[in-house]
Amino acid sequence: MATSYTYLIADLRTGAILDELPLAGVQFDKKLNDTGTLRGRLRVDDPEIRIREPRLLAEPGRTALYVDRDGDLVWGGIVWTSRYSAAGGVLELTAADFASYFDHRLVLDPTDLTRPVSFTATDQLAIVRGLLDLAQAADGGDLGVAVTGTATSGVLRTVSYASADLKSVAEVLRDLANTDTGFDFAFDVRYDESGQPERLLRLGYPRLGLPGGERAYVWEYGANLVDFVWPSDAASMATRVLGMGNAGAGGVPVVRSDPGATAGGWPLLEAAAAAVDTTDAAMLAAHVAGELAARRRPVVLPELTVRADLDPVVGTYSVGDDARIVVDDPFFAGDQLDVTVRLLGLSVTPGDDGGQEEVVLTVEPFLEPS
Repeated sequence: MATSYTYLIADLRTGAILDELPLAGVQFDKKLNDTGTLRGRLRVDDPEIRIREPRLLAEPGRTALYVDRDGDLVWGGIVWTSRYSAAGGVLELTAADFASYFDHRLVLDPTDLTRPVSFTATDQLAIVRGLLDLAQAADGGDLGVAVTGTATSGVLRTVSYASADLKSVAEVLRDLANTDTGFDFAFDVRYDESGQPERLLRLGYPRLGLPGGERAYVWEYGANLVDFVWPSDAASMATRVLGMGNAGAGGVPVVRSDPGATAGGWPLLEAAAAAVDTTDAAMLAAHVAGELAARRRPVVLPELTVRADLDPVVGTYSVGDDARIVVDDPFFAGDQLDVTVRLLGLSVTPGDDGGQEEVVLTVEPFLEPS
C-alpha cells in the first residue's frame, strides 16, 4: 500500500487547522538539540488552489505547517518565508520547527523587561521550563508548547541573563544542552486524544532516545541501507580548549586538554570554546570539557541513505535513538563495519514527485575505526 502524506496548514497562535495543501518536492528534517526545517512548493496556477488564496493561507510568520504520514504527525513548524514565481506559477515555502520560534524570543521577564532573569542553584531542566514559561507568558507569545520528558537531572546551574544581553531563548537552550553534563532536547508534534496537533518540547537526561544493544535499530548496506557517505574532517579538531565566562567568572580562562593526544602522535591543536554567559565556574568548566570531548579527534560524521518503507519504517525511530550500521565494502579494507551509532538528525524526502521515499540519517561523530 502506498504511503500517504498530507500537509496541514494551521493558525500559528490558535493552532486551528485551516486547510490542506498539495505540496510537492517536499523535504523536511529533524535534528537533536537543534532546529529542523522543511521546504516544499505549491502549484498556484491550478484554479482549485488559487481560489483558496494561498498567499494569505500560508502567510509567513503567522502560519503553522504539519506533515501527516499515514495518520501520524511526523513534523510540525512555522512557515517563515515564501517565494512566488509568476512565470512558473509556483509558490515555494520554507518552514522551521517550533524551536525556531524561540530564536525569535529574547530571555526577558514579561512583567519587567529591564529586570534580569536569574536562576540560582537550579536544576538545569527546571531552568528550561522556567524560560519557556516566561516566553509563553508574554502577550501574544503563547504557542502552547508543552514540555515533556525527564523532570529533573540533578545538575544545578546558576545563570543570569540581563535584558541588555539580548540572548534568545533558543540560544540559551542550546548552550545549556551542550555542556558536558547537559541534556538532550527535541521539538516534536503529535495528535492529542481529540485528534488535534499538539506541540512538544521533549527533554531527556542524560539523553533522549532508545539505547543500543538488542533493541537498536539495524540498517545493513545492500538491504535497507541504500547508500552511505563517509566524511572525515580534522579542520575543527582541538587537543586543548580554552574558554572564558563573563566578568563574574574572573579573567582567567578555563583550560582542558587531552592527555593522550601527544602520546598518540597528534600535534598540539588549540581552540577557543564558544562563548557562554555564566558566573558559574562549574558550568563554564563543563562547557569547555564538552567542547574538548567533541573536538579531540577528527570528526567522522557518516550520512546514511535508508529506505523509508522497509523495517524500521520512518516514524518508528527518532533523533536520539541508537542504531546499528552494518557495511561490507572495500573502503574498509575487506573488514565488515559493524558499529552502533546515535541518530542526530534525519532528512525525509516523501517521494511525492514519483521518486522513492527515502530518509538520510546523520549520526553522532565517532572515532575512525582502526
